[in-house]
Amino acid sequence: MSPITTYETARRRVGAIKGFYVHLTLFILVSVLILASKGTILEVMIEKNLEVNPNFVAWLDWNFIAVILIWGTVILIQGLVVFGRPLIKKWEKRKIEAYLRKDKDGSYTRKK
Repeated sequence: MSPITTYETARRRVGAIKGFYVHLTLFILVSVLILASKGTILEVMIEKNLEVNPNFVAWLDWNFIAVILIWGTVILIQGLVVFGRPLIKKWEKRKIEAYLRKDKDGSYTRKK
């Protein structure tokens, strides 16, 4: 690999990690705001003497939960894409080394 290609690969990797952390920070901040705003929305409705329909409250709960769960799933997938490859490669390397050690000790036998 040439130094330019190595540099570009490293730059893209650092950019992906930085993007993940920015996305995670936004997710945490917005999730806190969403959870905090539910009570505020209901309080404003009560103060203005608006009828608070139980169906509306249930709808509000499900929407807040759905946004957080869906966005959290996207963050999880992004984290696996950004950090998963090195983790999988490290795991594969450890497994190969473990099998080689077992084979060297004679404790590993292949099934036929």
